[in-house]
Amino acid sequence: MPTQMPMLSDSARGFRPLPLITRAPRREPQVPVLGRAPRVHLWHIGCQMNDADREELAAQIADIGCVPETALDDSDIAVLITCTVRANAEQKVFGKFRELIPWKRARPGRAIALTGCMAVEHGEALLGRLPELDYVFDVREPDGFLAKLQALHAPNLDGPVIVPASDRLSAYVSVMGGCNEMCTYCIVPFVRGRELSRPLPEVVEHVERLVAQGVREVTLLGQNVNSYHDQERRARLPELLTAVDAVPGLWRLRFLTSHPRNAVPELFAAMRDLPTVCEQFHLPVQAGDNDLLRRMRRLYTVDEYRAKIEAAVDAVGPRLALSTDIIVGFCGETESEFAGTESLMRELRFDTVHLAAYSVRPGTAAARREDDVPLSEKKARLNHLLAMQREIAAARNALYVGSTVELLVDGIAEDGKPYGRTRENKVAWLPKGAAEPGELHTAQVVEANAWQLQVQPVDKAA
Repeated sequence: MPTQMPMLSDSARGFRPLPLITRAPRREPQVPVLGRAPRVHLWHIGCQMNDADREELAAQIADIGCVPETALDDSDIAVLITCTVRANAEQKVFGKFRELIPWKRARPGRAIALTGCMAVEHGEALLGRLPELDYVFDVREPDGFLAKLQALHAPNLDGPVIVPASDRLSAYVSVMGGCNEMCTYCIVPFVRGRELSRPLPEVVEHVERLVAQGVREVTLLGQNVNSYHDQERRARLPELLTAVDAVPGLWRLRFLTSHPRNAVPELFAAMRDLPTVCEQFHLPVQAGDNDLLRRMRRLYTVDEYRAKIEAAVDAVGPRLALSTDIIVGFCGETESEFAGTESLMRELRFDTVHLAAYSVRPGTAAARREDDVPLSEKKARLNHLLAMQREIAAARNALYVGSTVELLVDGIAEDGKPYGRTRENKVAWLPKGAAEPGELHTAQVVEANAWQLQVQPVDKAA
């Protein structure tokens, strides 16, 4: 039986960064004489923030002289960047860890590290549950882990490793971390800490560096990105968007994820007026009933949310693509409350809805409530909304047929067909041989379904 872990580590309870945790010295990994720089395999799961953390950690690993992003079989160290937002994500991490055990045992000196949200949530208890685990550290403050690697592998390190430029066209840039909202179902404030924004010039420099490497589309990230606040420069998200929009060579700019409380007219005006900002807006609602929203501690009403959406569409235009997050089966959710969520989805007709069944997160306020909606009912409600959303998305996409869209070509599939995304973040496919990755095309939509568009090129935009 697995070792029972505490609900929250001491660091998570206090919203503090987690210090590096290792086993007793006699149990540290044997360090082989490699005669080369150590190689590090990075694996991640979860949100776009974890994707950005992986990129940043890879750069930091290269800076100390290790080789990041290597294939597992060729690696000496495996790092798991984990997610704990839902129970299913944690189970996937444990499954991945089990896969690493024979890899570690196959060659003396290999080591496994775990970071991300599970590291902060469970802390030292992970070493008790996972005997093959060597290091637990906080991805927000990895200096202790990096220093440990430098100390253990000093004979094999010879300055920063030059990593070949990526051929990626899109990248995530974290502009702030943490969350102050304290929604009752959510563990993010505990494992990501309180809100902290990066200075505006630092974000702009990061984007400039990516653009110089060939990136053409950037998504600014934050748990509540529209809470961004560089206090020294009195800059909030609209000012940050304006500064990033001015970076030469940047074609597209997006931002995730916004909170309804901070969706203000100035933000919508920036979306309308800045050329690179795409016509896409992700605004989680979570539920369509006021009593349910209060139990979730979302601090807005359905009418207030509806008004935010209407204001965004009025400012940006009818082509604004809307997406949201919805939780079904939250504590005490009645049929009437669920019907309110269904009604709101039918009314607002989102392009995309990220649906999830509620799962208890230890340590959150909702964990003290009874999880009283049966799993079978959660699944039934989830499947009902999924089917309904497929119909809505198909109807929304059908409105594009006959119109033109701007398409940034991401790649070419095995059948030779180029694919990419529109400014509204819709997947679109071109005929074979019609375009190459990295090209920007104007295309006419000839066919659509709930998931994608089929387009014909009109001309190359760039």
